[in-house]
Amino acid sequence: MSRNCTSREAGAEAAAHHGSDTTRTSADRPLGGAAFEVDAATPSCRRIFERGDHLLIGVSAGNSYFSAERVGGLLSWAVPRFERIDVVYVDTHIDTMLEALGYPPASVRKRVKTQLKDLRRRLRRGVEAAPGAAGSVAVRPLSEYVPLPAYAAALESVDRLLGEDEVLRHACEEQVTDFYKDRADGTALVSSESEMFEAGMAYVRAEFPFFLNTPEMAGVGSSVTCYHKMMPIAKALFREESPIPRHPGQGFIVVRPTDPAPQEGR
Repeated sequence: MSRNCTSREAGAEAAAHHGSDTTRTSADRPLGGAAFEVDAATPSCRRIFERGDHLLIGVSAGNSYFSAERVGGLLSWAVPRFERIDVVYVDTHIDTMLEALGYPPASVRKRVKTQLKDLRRRLRRGVEAAPGAAGSVAVRPLSEYVPLPAYAAALESVDRLLGEDEVLRHACEEQVTDFYKDRADGTALVSSESEMFEAGMAYVRAEFPFFLNTPEMAGVGSSVTCYHKMMPIAKALFREESPIPRHPGQGFIVVRPTDPAPQEGR
């Protein structure tokens, strides 16, 4: 416990050194690991990050960025800074995505099973490589959260506002396009009515609650969701005039390595 308090105090001092008009914290290098820098979506997100209650790391199958080495480095950085860490991997809507990409239905089930098996293996190795991770890190499938009332309530808010908020709607279109960038030529995404777009939107929609109400779903006072780059939907949800209600303890941060690999995943 004293190790967590010490590192959070150090993080607060570093942020204060940069001044109150910035959401970036200085890069830190865990002992023997990679260095990361943090950009918070808002000043409030930065304060939630510095509090260090809970970190949610979202991981999708097929994303080459999240190698076992990268996960291990990220967790080595995160463990001293957060009381709890949940690594949530997406295990929903993968089948419809593959079918929309043209894979034969007969082979989709096998491909989904293979992708998830590979992803779980990478995550397990990453956890094993991070000192102290065994006691504070949990790896969970997204499907585990779907039955929770807080998850369903967040989706209801999103579904209602997608028809009213043009900024959010355009962000979703951009997010889906980005997702397919390395998987298809994108021609099917010209129309938002295409099968490929609808499949991608279902995949993206399932992640929305982790940008709105992770604290209630995880049973913590505050939480930051992290990714290695700014996501279009995060930018829309955390914009100053966003009409979408968020838990006051919900934050979003971009955590990126200061020395990224030459060929980095999405």
